Amino acid sequence: MRIALIAIVATALLSACGSVEYKDTNAAVDANPQCVSEAGPDELPDPWCKRETSANWTIGGEGEPVDFSGDKDD
Repeated sequence: MRIALIAIVATALLSACGSVEYKDTNAAVDANPQCVSEAGPDELPDPWCKRETSANWTIGGEGEPVDFSGDKDD
């Protein structure tokens, strides 16, 4: 129980500091009429018909620092 609580708290804290950007070229390749014919087993696909998938994970730290001093400056 204690380990599960620690894991949940750690996940919540880490998710607030990072972001994931997902990219793929499947829709663009499907829409391109030049990519209709598939390359043979010994041929490489054309560079504009290559299907790529990627995900970039960035950790925060670029925003404003958080003030934990407790002073109220409203």
